Amino acid sequence: MSSSQRKSPNRKRSAHGDCPTCGNARVVSTVEDVVLTVHGRKHRFENIPHEKCLNCGERIFGIEASHLFDAALHPKKRSRAA
Repeated sequence: MSSSQRKSPNRKRSAHGDCPTCGNARVVSTVEDVVLTVHGRKHRFENIPHEKCLNCGERIFGIEASHLFDAALHPKKRSRAA
């Protein structure tokens, strides 16, 4: 097992898609509108693909969604070339 595949001690997510919050296996892929509250202000994002636990409602966002959130919430922040 590579280091990127090892489980974090604080997370229970397995290769089977278990929820990192409640450990339930009922996690499904979905596309929904998402409302994030940042510093007391609500920001609405439409049609965001993510995984959602059907047991506790936890949402798990991928790197693409994270980049979208960052770009919208920090428009003056420029990305660095690697």
